[in-house]
Amino acid sequence: MTTVCEIRQVPDMDTLRYWARAMGVTVEQRGITLEGNDIYGATYGVTTLVCVVVPTDRPRRPPLHWESPLEHM
Repeated sequence: MTTVCEIRQVPDMDTLRYWARAMGVTVEQRGITLEGNDIYGATYGVTTLVCVVVPTDRPRRPPLHWESPLEHM
């Protein structure tokens, strides 16, 4: 069986940073959740670890709103 990708969530940024340092890769912001929380991740080979961080020291972003252009056809 071939692994195409493996994505796992870790509980905190310290765990993500420790794993990334051990693998020799960088931690990058990958995006935001629909609730406006930041998503950080690090990838080594087929494995990606992600961590969701709830911002506490800055205003929260407004929720993401997306509409399909096909809905208005």
